[in-house]
Formats: sequence, structure tokens, C-alpha cells
Amino acid sequence: MAAAKPRDSRYHRILAVLGAARVVMQLAAIPLAPFLYRKHVGVLVFLRPTKEVLLFAGYAIENGDVSWYVVVICAIPVYFGGVWLSYALGYEYGPKMTRKALPGLLGRLLPRKRIQKVRKAIEKNGARVVFLGRLAAMPSSLIGAAAGVARFDVKRFLTNDAAGGSLAFALMVGLGYGLDEAYENAGPWLTGFGIAAFGAGAFFVGRTITKE
Repeated sequence: MAAAKPRDSRYHRILAVLGAARVVMQLAAIPLAPFLYRKHVGVLVFLRPTKEVLLFAGYAIENGDVSWYVVVICAIPVYFGGVWLSYALGYEYGPKMTRKALPGLLGRLLPRKRIQKVRKAIEKNGARVVFLGRLAAMPSSLIGAAAGVARFDVKRFLTNDAAGGSLAFALMVGLGYGLDEAYENAGPWLTGFGIAAFGAGAFFVGRTITKE
């Protein structure tokens, strides 16, 4: 009779499968976007609730193509759950990343060099990095994974990520909501300048929190 696999081995496999599914959803959203952005905005948000998609979702809400509660309901599972999954992956596989990168798919889910840089910032500045990471021009999953590798307290992580994520969600959807009216009242140049300014701010936040 074959020996039963250790429980932690099964848990690791489940995390890896969920992580792979998240990557597949993100990639699938790219070619599907031209077919989803008009009548199936909620599906697009569910597959890829990134900052640019949330920006478009806000525009779609103002334009009457989707309701705000559909956007919220579709975004929550992956917008928060995806980052918390990254935290779990970083927490469980962090010790194996100490000296070398992980092989195969895990190496793509947990890019060692990028995570180590953010990990140092989290160890130095703690909750501030977790909170502001949601506003930065970098994948939120990277912040989650780095927090897991750093063994950042799970309750503090969930609290600060939820707060930062909620603020970032409101800002992106709100900015997208105001795009149509801004375009009509101020023209494309001023509207584009506003988006560029927001992007520059997000980039600055990212550089600030990862600066040693």
C-alpha cells in the first residue's frame, strides 16, 4: 500500500494550481477583451481586475453599459482573493527562494529578484508598503507574495491590503467614471493629462515604497 502524501504537499499543490488558474484567467482576458468590453464588462472585470480594466469599468458605468454593483461583485473574488493567494504562495514557498529561483511555473508566479526587492521594503516599512502597494504602478500580487515571503503578520496584511485595495478600487473606478464627462467638458488633451498624471503618481508611489 502506497504511503499517503504529506498534508503540506497537497496544500502546496492546491496553491500552485490556483496560482496557475489565476495566470490563465489574466492571459485569457487579453484576446477576449475586444469581445467583452461592450456587453460583458463584468466578465472582463472578473477575469482581469487590474487598474486599467477598473478604469474602463468606471467609464462603462457612467456610460450605462454596466451597473456599479455588477463591477463590485465581479471584481471582489480575484481583486482581493488573487492577492491573498499570492501572499499564501509567498508564505509557503518563501523558504525555498532563499538562495535560488523556483523552477517552472512557480518561478513565474514568484519571481525571486522582484520579490526580494519588495520584501526588503516590507521588512523596513511594514504596513505602509502593503497599503500603498495597491496604489503603486506594480502588480498587487507582487506585494502580496513579498509580504508572504517576509512572514508579514497575516491579520495585518489582510487589514492593510483590504484598506489599500478598497481605496485603489474607488479611485480607479471613480476616475474612469469621470472620464466621459471630462472628455466632453475639457476635451481629450486635458483628460489625457489627468490620466497621465495619475499614472505618474502611481509610478512615484511604487518607486518610493521600494526605495531602500
